[in-house]
Amino acid sequence: MLDYEGLEKYDAVFLSCVFSFTKVNEAILKMPNVFYGGTGIFPDGGEDLPFEVEHSCPDYTLYDPYVNRELDLGRRRSVLSDYLDYSIGFTTRGCFRKCSFCVNKKYDKVHFHAHVNEFYDPSRPFIYLWDDNFLAFPRWREVLEELQETGRPFQFRQGLDIRLMTDEKARVLSRCRYHGDFIFAFDHVEDKELIEKKLLVWRTWADKGTRLYVLSAYDSQDEHDIESVFVRIATLMKYDCIPYIMRYESYKDSYWRPLYVNIARWCNQPQFFKKKSFREFCEANQAYHKNKETMCSAYKAMTDFESRFPDIAAKYFDLRFEEVSILRRFGRPFFNTPSADEMNRQLSVWSQFASGELDRQSALTAYYGKRLDIVCGSMLRESGKLGGGGVCRRPILCH
Repeated sequence: MLDYEGLEKYDAVFLSCVFSFTKVNEAILKMPNVFYGGTGIFPDGGEDLPFEVEHSCPDYTLYDPYVNRELDLGRRRSVLSDYLDYSIGFTTRGCFRKCSFCVNKKYDKVHFHAHVNEFYDPSRPFIYLWDDNFLAFPRWREVLEELQETGRPFQFRQGLDIRLMTDEKARVLSRCRYHGDFIFAFDHVEDKELIEKKLLVWRTWADKGTRLYVLSAYDSQDEHDIESVFVRIATLMKYDCIPYIMRYESYKDSYWRPLYVNIARWCNQPQFFKKKSFREFCEANQAYHKNKETMCSAYKAMTDFESRFPDIAAKYFDLRFEEVSILRRFGRPFFNTPSADEMNRQLSVWSQFASGELDRQSALTAYYGKRLDIVCGSMLRESGKLGGGGVCRRPILCH
C-alpha cells in the first residue's frame, strides 16, 4: 500500500508512526480496524504488538510497490538499498540509560527479544539491527555468534554504547564480519574522560572505520554548546574516528543555526572532514560561491563566530584530522597493548597452562576461540613468569 485508500476492506491494519512530525489523519486513527502505535503518536510507543506479530518473519516484499514506484521516478537503486539488501530486526530491546532526549524510556534494562533467524532472509546480502543498547545485554556474545553463523555482514545502526566497551567486547566485535563503519555515540561532553578511555580500548583491538553520533543543540544553542561540539570532534579526531553531527531540532531557533548546519556538512561528509580543517572547509565553500561580493553561508557563519569568540575559534577551527589522529601519526604500535586488567587475565591463563593446571585441550579451545592472544604468551615468557624457558607461541600449542 502506498496510501491510506481502501483501509476499510482489511480485517486489521497496523499503523506505526516513529516521528512526531509525521502527520496522520485523525479520521484514520478512529477507524475500528486500525490499530496504531509508535513513538510518533505515544511518548512511550504505546501498546506492544501481539507476540505473533512481533515475532513473525517480516514480509520484505511489502516494500516492492514503493521501491518500484521510486525507481520509475528515477531514483537510484543505491538510495533504496535498505529496502532491498538488508534483513532488519531487533535481537535485544530496552536501555537502562533513560536519556532525557530519548523516547526509549520504557524499560529499565536490556532484555533478549528475538533470535536472528526470526527476521533473517538468506536472499538478502546484509543484516542491520535496531537494538537500543546492545552492549548492555549480558549475553551479547551469544547474539554475535548467531549473527556470525549467517555468514552475512551486519551492522548495529542505532549507535553502540562506547561507555560499556571492554577488552573482551572490543576483541570479539572487531573480529566479526561487520558491514561498514562501527557506530557509537558521544552525546555528552561530560563523558569525555570515560569515552577517551573506552576509545583507547577499542583502538587497541580495531583499526576499522569508526564513527560516533555527536548530539548538538540539546542542552543549549549558544557558544558553550558550539565549543562542546568541537571538544568532542577533537577527541574523536585523536582516535581516528569520524563524528556524525546529530542536530536536535532546537538548533533551528538558534542564532547559530547556519554554523550548526555547516559543522554538520563538514563532519557528516568524511571526504571533506578527513582532508580539511573546519576553516579550510568554509574557505572552500567561499571559493565556489558565485557572487564574490558576498559571503557564502558557511564562511559568514565561521567568521561571525570567530569575531565574537576568537579563543574558541583559535583552538578548534584549524584542527586537521590527518594531523590530530594518533593512528595516522604513530600507527598501530601506539595501540597494540591491551589494558592491564586484560593482560593480567590472559597472563593468569597462560600461567595455568605452563604449570599444568590447564590441560592442552582447554588451552587450545581458548586460543583458537580468540580468548587468548599470542602477545600475552610471549610477554609472559619474557617476564619470567613462564618457568623453564617454555615457549608460549603457536608451537607449544600445536605439538
